[in-house]
Amino acid sequence: MRIRICGFFILTSILFLAMCVSASDQPGATTVSSLPAAAQAKISATLGRDMPNYFVKATGSGLEATNRGQKLTTRFTSEGMEVRNGAARWGLALRGYGYGNALATVKAVAPQASANRVEYRRGPLTEWYVNGPVGLEQGFTLSQPSEKANGQPLTIALAVSGNMKMTVDEKRRSVSLNERDGNAALRYTGLTATDAKGKELRAWLEVKGERLLLKVEDAGARYPVAIDPWVQLAKLTPSDGMAGFGSAVAISGDTVVVGAPTPTWTPHAYVFIKPADGWATMTEAAQLTISDPDGTYVLLGPSVAIDRNTIVLGMLNWNGGETWGAYVYVKPKDGWKNTTETAKLTPTDASAWFGQSVAISGDTIVVGSPITGGPYFEDGAAYVFVKPPSGWANMTETAKLSPTARQEHLGSSVAISGDTVVAGAVGWNGSGRGAYVFVKPEGGWINMTPTAELTSSDGDGGFGGTVAIRTDTVVVGALVATVGSNANQGAAYVFVRPPSGWANMTETAKLTASDGAANDYFGASVSFGGYKVVVGASGADIGSNVDQGAAYVFAKPASGWVTTSKFNAKLRAPDGAAGDAFGSAVAVSKGMVVAGAPNATIGSNAQQGAAYVLGLLGIRSFDPPSGPVGTPVVITGTNLSHATAVRFGGVTATSFTVDSDTQVTATVPTGAPTGKIVIKTPGGIATSATDFTVTP
Repeated sequence: MRIRICGFFILTSILFLAMCVSASDQPGATTVSSLPAAAQAKISATLGRDMPNYFVKATGSGLEATNRGQKLTTRFTSEGMEVRNGAARWGLALRGYGYGNALATVKAVAPQASANRVEYRRGPLTEWYVNGPVGLEQGFTLSQPSEKANGQPLTIALAVSGNMKMTVDEKRRSVSLNERDGNAALRYTGLTATDAKGKELRAWLEVKGERLLLKVEDAGARYPVAIDPWVQLAKLTPSDGMAGFGSAVAISGDTVVVGAPTPTWTPHAYVFIKPADGWATMTEAAQLTISDPDGTYVLLGPSVAIDRNTIVLGMLNWNGGETWGAYVYVKPKDGWKNTTETAKLTPTDASAWFGQSVAISGDTIVVGSPITGGPYFEDGAAYVFVKPPSGWANMTETAKLSPTARQEHLGSSVAISGDTVVAGAVGWNGSGRGAYVFVKPEGGWINMTPTAELTSSDGDGGFGGTVAIRTDTVVVGALVATVGSNANQGAAYVFVRPPSGWANMTETAKLTASDGAANDYFGASVSFGGYKVVVGASGADIGSNVDQGAAYVFAKPASGWVTTSKFNAKLRAPDGAAGDAFGSAVAVSKGMVVAGAPNATIGSNAQQGAAYVLGLLGIRSFDPPSGPVGTPVVITGTNLSHATAVRFGGVTATSFTVDSDTQVTATVPTGAPTGKIVIKTPGGIATSATDFTVTP
């Protein structure tokens, strides 16, 4: 039996000032000061994630997090963590975990940081810390039991150091940390434990000498398999059953555009708009076509791009040759609807593959053409178009960007961010030649050669077949790179602009998948949004489904990009099948990921294709934090619009309403005990980090 699990077995505790400064004194924390400590910690973590002053910074000896409001400074090294408040010092170092007295020892590992979060990763056990306005939250995530319990509780042993005296409260759920004069300076409190289903597990604290023991009764607990519950929010399909749908995807805000480059007399690309109540499985809101198909077979949408209200589509005229084009569509005042282009973009040199790749940033469009006109047609080029003051209209390029070497096939892929363009060059045989950076001159775009050449340090592997850029960071895919002994497993390379500006360089970091295999084609697509890199692996096998495909999410560490094979999430289609090629195209915007599966079977239509919208499902807070049966509780979170059930302490609410994509209101049901709030959706479950307290 296959069980789909979302969530984790989590032990959490909070380290915060108990007496010197209260949470209500801090900016951003005033609205949560009346909540229980654990509830404050959840909201604090969310606020801290968006506030740079709570981010973790690298130091010469490790990592450091400061919390000025709480007057805390925390240092993280491979030996453990130490928190300071004035002269008060308290350190914790994980020593082992297991059952009873037979604890498995753990090795020292270097801490890793991302935004306001620090992690120590030790196989199935991850120790983590999150900094926020209320204080510092600590947690442990265990993905599988360490051994047979034999009726004994799970134990996590921490060595304690510093100049504080520990006193466990009578409920054994918190520890007071007292200075030598007896005054309490810190508290370690809010201990909770839940399994993958959101079931609360009995947990308590014990002090033995210089060790703090966290104990949990985990008998019957459901252990998890993944961090962060990414769920499918929508499955997008075309109303006319066009084949190849999902070969290209793009997203900007609440708008998704999908290409279906299948030869047809009446080509279309498709626009989808997020409904007011959240993404849902749907067909398109509008079809985009061209005004000049010339009565020939045309493929529209082998490449697509969108920025706010402007869409760009590449086109191939399949008329015994390979004549390409690019078309611009501007959103009508009354919203997207079936329409032809606003403008057609063409090159001055009759490039044959013009439009194989497209990108847009603000008022600037870049079109790639790996085959160009002229005697050196295999050199390739990228063409820059700048919107005229009067708006988009039929035009030729503002500037042509060319390589310095022959047969580069530059323009196989393109991306743009502000004044910087990156263009991939796969070479005449597709083995991968490099990626080129072009920086806009002070006087504006002109015909030019590269500002910098980006190359991989370990060979070709199709390097340059896909590219993405955001501000000062470029990502380049190499889908046929060999990893270890796995041919065609694929890789993605991250390049960060040096302080002195772009220059010829090799990668800052290399990303691979720890569970990768031969012929995964990791790097078939890449996208970069916020602090997340998404990499498509269109050939990845999922279970027994050969070539079903997947997409991997990597979050940027606070200390910067580093070579890694550890991903934050692996995305796949819940209804996926062999040969779907999910991940052939990916795009990310504002925490949402769109992934194309161009070979998916829809109904009886083989290889019609689909596109999936995925996002994080979660509960951030609820109000009030307590109340009797019959109390209406407002629950806020992300992607809650498809809630099918709400539970309080395991008891299903008989009455709830979905207010919006981020809010659900539910009534505390008869018989509900104090416990976690769980919201169930078709894609998975969201579990609150803290208990709702049921009062008489």
